[in-house]
Amino acid sequence: MAKISKYFTRSEMACNCGCGLDSMDIETLQIADECREFVGESITPSSAARCFRYNNSPTVGSNDRSQHPKCRAMDLPVKDPQALYDWLCAEYPDKYGFGLYKTFVHVDSRSIKARW
Repeated sequence: MAKISKYFTRSEMACNCGCGLDSMDIETLQIADECREFVGESITPSSAARCFRYNNSPTVGSNDRSQHPKCRAMDLPVKDPQALYDWLCAEYPDKYGFGLYKTFVHVDSRSIKARW
């Protein structure tokens, strides 16, 4: 599979509904590559690009402010989400969007700082 960044492939960016949307912002890819280097092992995004229909579906239940339909976000499942989240917040204290969840960390390249 052809890589679109140091560690990630286009197929890993694809919307989970199968619509064919598979783009990703280069800045988001760079953040994800840095996450991969921090954790020291392969990461397969559980969600990356999402079409608006899938993003708003009952399966996902996201909202219109989501960065996923803008192809600017990834959910990265890792063994220690807290460690990755803490590292991201320290590495980028004044920008980007990072969300901590039980099994993954959401990363996005929005232009303003957002944390949850």
